Amino acid sequence: MPMAALKRGALIAIEGIDGAGSSTQTKMLVDALNALGYPAVATKEPNPDGHIEPVIRALLREEGAEPALDALLFAADRVEHVERFIKPWLEAKKVVVTDRYLESTLAYQSAQGLDPRWILSINRGAVKPDLTIILDVDPALSLPRKNLKPDRYEQAGFLDKVRANFAGRARRMRYPVLDSSRPKEEVHGLILAAALDAIKGLV
Repeated sequence: MPMAALKRGALIAIEGIDGAGSSTQTKMLVDALNALGYPAVATKEPNPDGHIEPVIRALLREEGAEPALDALLFAADRVEHVERFIKPWLEAKKVVVTDRYLESTLAYQSAQGLDPRWILSINRGAVKPDLTIILDVDPALSLPRKNLKPDRYEQAGFLDKVRANFAGRARRMRYPVLDSSRPKEEVHGLILAAALDAIKGLV
């Protein structure tokens, strides 16, 4: 199928707590967009192709880490992600779908007690997404989906706070919120419809 020529690139962020299905839905969306002829690429945060991700992963396995250090490392990872990857893809007129982005930082780090205004200030260079989708699920359902040894974020009590933060931001920013406890194909259909609506003006 011929590629659909876009006037500019588009950034779509799929957000949610651990186990909400953002990785699965990111892949499904990119596959569907490419099948429809849109040049789409998947990425994620923390960025496994960058320099900061190994440090973040190591820190998440440690107890008692400073919340501000978490926030600064995620912000540094985002600077590299945006400048080295997201911006060039957007300049190439691709649809960039990221598995987590700024809203995850706000939800998780403010659940650790940090001021959201400070978090936004250290992330002011982040590209604003054309579409942000929040996947909502009860941690009691999402955590069993995780097969690996849990890090310090992957605890039900903490994720309840994170989930509430996502919900609050979604109300304020008018982000679509999807129940990701539903069948993944059904959730994918809703995400694809929202993505096509977001990029229809770019063709």
